Amino acid sequence: MFLDHAWHRFLTVVDHAPALLERCRPASSPWPDDAAALSRLADAVIDAEGLLDEIVHGDFGPDQQRRARAWPAIETWLTDGEAFLRQARLSAPHRRPALPVAAPARPLTAARPAHRRP
Repeated sequence: MFLDHAWHRFLTVVDHAPALLERCRPASSPWPDDAAALSRLADAVIDAEGLLDEIVHGDFGPDQQRRARAWPAIETWLTDGEAFLRQARLSAPHRRPALPVAAPARPLTAARPAHRRP
C-alpha cells in the first residue's frame, strides 16, 4: 500500500531532519520565505516522532489509525520537502576540495652506466 511504503521512506526524514533543520537559516538565505515551510516540516517531524514512539512501544491501534495519523506528516514532506532540501544544502558545511592522490613512489633502481661513445 502507498501509505505504508511512504511511511517507511519518511522515517529516513524523521531520523535526519531534526539536526538539519537546526542548521537551516532561511532568513539569511536567498529564500527567506522558506521559513514557513521549515516550520511546518519541523512540526510534522515532531508529530511523526510521537507516532513512531507509540508504534515502537505498542501503544498504537490498528494500521488504519496509524495511516491516518501518518498521512499529514507525509503530505507536509511532499509539499515542503523541496524548500527543506534547498535550505539543508545551503546550510551544509562547506567541504574542502579533495587533494589529488599522489602517484605511488617508484622503487629506486641501480644507476645506469652512462652511454659511452666509441
